[in-house]
Amino acid sequence: MKITVTQKLEAEISNSEAKHITVECIREAVGWKSGHIVRDGKLYLCEMQYSSHAWSHEILVGDATPNDLAAQRIINLILQQKSA
Repeated sequence: MKITVTQKLEAEISNSEAKHITVECIREAVGWKSGHIVRDGKLYLCEMQYSSHAWSHEILVGDATPNDLAAQRIINLILQQKSA
């Protein structure tokens, strides 16, 4: 994510947008694409496939590192929070 500003900028964002930005920053920090997910101690990349219909396809990347596990746990907590 790249934000370049040369002036003072004030923006009001929704709680949902704030969660999305936070999750994307975490993904970027650990080097994940948006489709990465940890399940059962393994790191997967979920890709959407398109033809006359759409379906998802999970590719095993490898064993999840401690950073992968921590990132997934934090992302899950953020996404499970109810909006105020």
